[in-house]
Amino acid sequence: MEQKNIYKQVKLYKTLPECLLDVQDAYAERPAITSFDRAGTQRDVSYREFVKDVQGAAYMMVQKKMAGKHIALVGENTYEWIAAFCAAGCIGSVGVPIDVEQPEEEILNLAEFADASYTVVQKDFKAAFQGWKKERVICMDTGIREMMEEGRRKVEQEQIQGFSFAQDIGPDTTLAIVYTSGTTSVSKAVVLSHYNMMYDACCCQASVQLEDRMFNPLPLYHTYSLGCGILDMIAHGQNICINGNLKTLFRDIKLYRPSILMAVPLILENLLKEIHRIQENMGIREQTAQAVEKYKKGIFTKKPVKVNGMDLILGDQLKTICCGGAHLNEKIAEEFAAYGIDVLQGYGITECSPLISNSIRGQNRINSVGLPLPGVELKLADGEILVKGPIVFKEYYKNPGATEESFTDEWFHTGDIGYMDRKGFLYICGRKKNLIVFNNGKKVVPEELEAYIQELPLVKEVMVYGASTGNALDEVKLSALVCVDAEKTSETDNYRILESIQESIAELNAKLPVYKRIQSVKLSESEFKKTSMQKIQRRKVTV
Repeated sequence: MEQKNIYKQVKLYKTLPECLLDVQDAYAERPAITSFDRAGTQRDVSYREFVKDVQGAAYMMVQKKMAGKHIALVGENTYEWIAAFCAAGCIGSVGVPIDVEQPEEEILNLAEFADASYTVVQKDFKAAFQGWKKERVICMDTGIREMMEEGRRKVEQEQIQGFSFAQDIGPDTTLAIVYTSGTTSVSKAVVLSHYNMMYDACCCQASVQLEDRMFNPLPLYHTYSLGCGILDMIAHGQNICINGNLKTLFRDIKLYRPSILMAVPLILENLLKEIHRIQENMGIREQTAQAVEKYKKGIFTKKPVKVNGMDLILGDQLKTICCGGAHLNEKIAEEFAAYGIDVLQGYGITECSPLISNSIRGQNRINSVGLPLPGVELKLADGEILVKGPIVFKEYYKNPGATEESFTDEWFHTGDIGYMDRKGFLYICGRKKNLIVFNNGKKVVPEELEAYIQELPLVKEVMVYGASTGNALDEVKLSALVCVDAEKTSETDNYRILESIQESIAELNAKLPVYKRIQSVKLSESEFKKTSMQKIQRRKVTV
């Protein structure tokens, strides 16, 4: 099959230290990680220097008796975060990335549930660990840097040839415990082995070239960012650009001038919004929109639409956007394609390290999340996607019941609903837990209807749900809770806004089967609560 030709050059590492020792020599002087510190100073670190830093930190961790322990990583995206994670993984320790966009109490709870003996924590979040002994708390801002420098000196001065990385690390050794996003239920702690994460990292690079520079602005405590945006780039010797958080996205994308951007749909929406604003200011918005529509329809030309000012937002090198984490409106992907930028969607889940399938340059289908990775098997059971292969996690930490429930034989139940076309391309419809089931057996995937409603001019975001009719417990009607675009509705009262949206949904209903028609529309008083990957937390939305 086509897949075999695409992936035949993949070099597979079984553990993280094996990978680092190889890339240290193979890509010695190539830039590994580029970042800006809080003072705005750019720092470029080569692969040789990066691995030496990791080795130095690893040596000092061993001296501090951290080897084999669970280590919580708490901080924004920094070079030190990456080095600490890699150092921990290279001495048989387990990295536990923690979402910092949570209350201090929850940060501490997550670290303690994972049995973290130590934490490497940014000073902004140290208060969460004020009850811990000082020797268990290492400052990410200064402590890791000092450990890297001291460790490097000792290794070089003492010529410790025997100390490379732990020799007893095997493919099945645990590399990380990562929490799921918990959009519909309580987060679970997912146990991932070295082989899980390295297999995934090594196999998801079919569309990336050695000379590519990727900008990854997504938080590293998610496997999408850590696995696809860090480990995979390291495994292939490519340049990774990171920033502290999404607040400086527009600044950093211009400074880094990446050829590849890693993103979630919300980032693409915000980029297009800014592009449209510049087009308006230049008086070319309408003209550009017409050119984009002609490109999409194949009228006159298939050459990308050239627009003045694009480099003010995207830089002058961007050619590919890797997008995942949530549903992407196809119109967004089509507009970027019209500008000559491929949006390659992938599909993954924390339990699968995370990438299950990805789109490939030259074989991209805008609505699809691409082909399964090599060695990964997929099948459908009642529409649910089941996965088997080396990327599937070991277990849920301290939750054997949930682990057992997630598998049928060796097949992991993703909880996602989808389908595959004749050529093996995968398409995602929604979450099984979000399914709305009527008493006549009909089922509706709310994400499908949300995608339609999301395209309405006044709608910023929407959540479709099954509301009780009051007649019987199992009788529901389809309802939509809509958050409107404040910029487009600032001079309109809620009654007229609701009336306009209801009229648009009535037109949509006329094109849908009866059981899929929206029967009730409400306006939300505030934006929906989301995870840090911008997925709506449905269980926290009041309807």
